[in-house]
Amino acid sequence: MIKKIFNKKKIIIGIETSFDDTSASVIKGNKVLSNIIKVQKIHNKYNGVIPNIASNMHLKNIYNVVKMAIKKSKIKNNKLIDGIAFTSGPGLINSLIIGENFAKSMALSLNKPLFGVNHIQAHILSIFLYKKNNKYPKFPYICLSISGGHTKLLIVNDFFKIEIIGKTLDDSLGELIDKISNKLGFNYCNGAEKLNKYCKKGKNKYKFPIPKVKDYNFSFSGLKTYLFNFIKKKNKKYIKNNINNISKSFHHTIYKILIEKIDKLIKVTKIRTLLICGGVSCNTYLIKKINKYSKENKINFFNLKKKEYIRDNGAMIALVGYLKYYYKMYDEYNIKSNSELNI
Repeated sequence: MIKKIFNKKKIIIGIETSFDDTSASVIKGNKVLSNIIKVQKIHNKYNGVIPNIASNMHLKNIYNVVKMAIKKSKIKNNKLIDGIAFTSGPGLINSLIIGENFAKSMALSLNKPLFGVNHIQAHILSIFLYKKNNKYPKFPYICLSISGGHTKLLIVNDFFKIEIIGKTLDDSLGELIDKISNKLGFNYCNGAEKLNKYCKKGKNKYKFPIPKVKDYNFSFSGLKTYLFNFIKKKNKKYIKNNINNISKSFHHTIYKILIEKIDKLIKVTKIRTLLICGGVSCNTYLIKKINKYSKENKINFFNLKKKEYIRDNGAMIALVGYLKYYYKMYDEYNIKSNSELNI
């Protein structure tokens, strides 16, 4: 079925501007011809993303990013483009509007179809980007989508039949990791990576609390508060000397929180295929542990391997645009972005 769907070889441009990275991609079928990502490093000095600065940087970068994506794709004529896709939400509204307006201008000038794409859905379906081994999950599959903006547990019944089973009731997992790494003295730009690095050298020495949350939902605010107080009570020398063990214990606690809900859903639904996606799935400890769980329980486990497709990127937006083209789900040119867009 997958091969048949993507065999049309239509060319779609995808534009992603939901947060702080400007990205554009050109795909043919599900094969990526180009995927350009412009990182906004300016936010590092503020230790977090400033929305107004983010939208201004998108405005500054978007033309060149799209131009580079088209050039790298080696499309000889812009008329060969079959459709334009853009992130219509969720995300920072002023950033979304930059991508929206640019995509609309392109679609109008080329007289091509326009496709608004849900950012979270794009992460969930990014696993269908072309792979040499042609191994893709079969519907239905369970998906844990974890990033700086959201944490959701879902059942994916089809490309456009996705059911949210659980979600965070407060902080997202990405937010939690960023805030803890910042509290430990690491910069916004590489704090998560440093924690992951220290985790590999440490031992699960500390017992941090695992919240009791009903159904399949998550809560990370209690763990955040506990760790804030834990760090506050220790002096800098203690933190420095025990950073490996603190990081390992923190990561192990996150794993226990996630796997409890995943395991429960697998047992109830009997669905034996699991996908982990979103920016936090770059975390090698979490992926290694979930992969081990999957092997022990004979679960078909999928995750993206290339970081450029794990993080926010235009290729995943173009992919959903292609699927909307295939199923003739065209959007009107007056479509509006929505910062709280639901699946």
